[in-house]
Amino acid sequence: MEIANMARILQPILVCELRFRTESPAATCDGTMWLLPVETQPSGDSTGTTTWRIWILSTRLGELDLHPENESLLRSGGVCSKSEERIETDVFIVGGGNAAMALAARLKALKVRSVMADRNASVGDNWARRYDCMKFHIPTSFCELPYLRYPSELQNRLLTRNDLSTQIRRYAQTFRLDIINSVEIVQTTLDKDGRWNIRFQTPDGMSTAIARHLVQATGIGSQKPYLPPMLKYQAFRGTSIHSSQYRNAKELKDRGVKTVCIIGSANTAFDVLEDCHAAGLQATMVARSPTYMVPLDYVCDDRSLGAYNHGVEKADRLFMMLPTIVDSQLGRELFSQLASMEPDRYSNLCEIGFPIFDSRHPDASLMHNLIERGGGHYVDTGATALLAEKKVDFVVGVEPKAYTPNGIELSDERTLDADAVVWCTGFADKDVRQTVADILKISLPVDATWGVNEEGEVRGLWRRHLYVDNYWVMGGYTQQHRWYSRLLAHQIKAELEGILPAAYRDVPLVVPACEA
Repeated sequence: MEIANMARILQPILVCELRFRTESPAATCDGTMWLLPVETQPSGDSTGTTTWRIWILSTRLGELDLHPENESLLRSGGVCSKSEERIETDVFIVGGGNAAMALAARLKALKVRSVMADRNASVGDNWARRYDCMKFHIPTSFCELPYLRYPSELQNRLLTRNDLSTQIRRYAQTFRLDIINSVEIVQTTLDKDGRWNIRFQTPDGMSTAIARHLVQATGIGSQKPYLPPMLKYQAFRGTSIHSSQYRNAKELKDRGVKTVCIIGSANTAFDVLEDCHAAGLQATMVARSPTYMVPLDYVCDDRSLGAYNHGVEKADRLFMMLPTIVDSQLGRELFSQLASMEPDRYSNLCEIGFPIFDSRHPDASLMHNLIERGGGHYVDTGATALLAEKKVDFVVGVEPKAYTPNGIELSDERTLDADAVVWCTGFADKDVRQTVADILKISLPVDATWGVNEEGEVRGLWRRHLYVDNYWVMGGYTQQHRWYSRLLAHQIKAELEGILPAAYRDVPLVVPACEA
């Protein structure tokens, strides 16, 4: 029986919170136990009984006795001069976005020295350089970083790129986190003492960082734009850009663009479609496959991410103590129930022939799209109305095949004229095995990342790698930055203090039932 169906049928679920200690390492811990009632059938003279069985037992490290988190350390001064030719630190973090910042702050609260190195010229550029109309499609409370909330005026609206970049700058300044910008890594080596040596170039010259731990926090699915293969590339006389190069429709309009073709039909594509229409451009969307439509109000429902509006820590315990695959299926069941209450919500799109499916569909799983597919959905913030009201054009079920002088040729032999083509086709680097050599300038036998492993958990992030010691990957989405930065910081602290237990390597294929 699927877990989502089990959760619906076997009600109620009993949830118990646990507190316990470990001796090696000495630490306080907590956990959550989910129990389900199991009915036994009556037989003979005996009546049926109900027993409670453990469905999920989830535990986590709370605090290491040798050094609990100390937030007062966050206001202390940094240790790194950006003009130093040699920098010695406990942890060298490659990246300067939300994931890197969250980890750097957690480490500082544990009295662990870290230095971030970012390729961008300024703190916050990871968001500031995104397209102008970019916005999050999730509640602000879901996006909080450790120790510092977004301002109250941002709590009840969708965060824009400016909001995000401003908060990252505020975060780094408030906690005096060490970051070096405009970094290009030239070489990474591992010396005989097990220390990482990273040589990097900045506008100030060449420097070398020596660190016990190396963290790659350069983003998941954000480094290598994916462009489908196209014939006759040189034939096109217009503008062709990936969404990572897109800034705004006004910029296209200033170049003389009047018609634009948008390849893709997920979140970014709808953002660009809305922006181009608002600027007065004639826009056409090419939907190569059906789009999973998720209304924003489903995402913000109090039983979903809206729970974060009632307390971030409480909601984190609710969601993050669940195995990822269980959280995914419970979310799918909730969205399916919501969609079943309004089956005609997207009937207007179906009537005009735009291919979509809603949360009633068996393939509808938002977390699957995020963690395994890396897209293919639209959290509907309103742009679907442009299609329904026929304010923009679309073609469906075809692939771009080749360029023509005036646009593109499609796989059904039709042509589509456009002054500009914007490729909202995602990225091709969800796995760090595809990026580690390019970014760190060293070939490492790192584990696969993203997707899920045999236990239904995210692969390769926030944990030790099988064949590379003291190398870590920090990434994911904002909720994961907040939650797993603590786990990763504690692992690094324990290793530096010589109390990190041996890594758990064996994955059980069958987990025996356990009675409460």
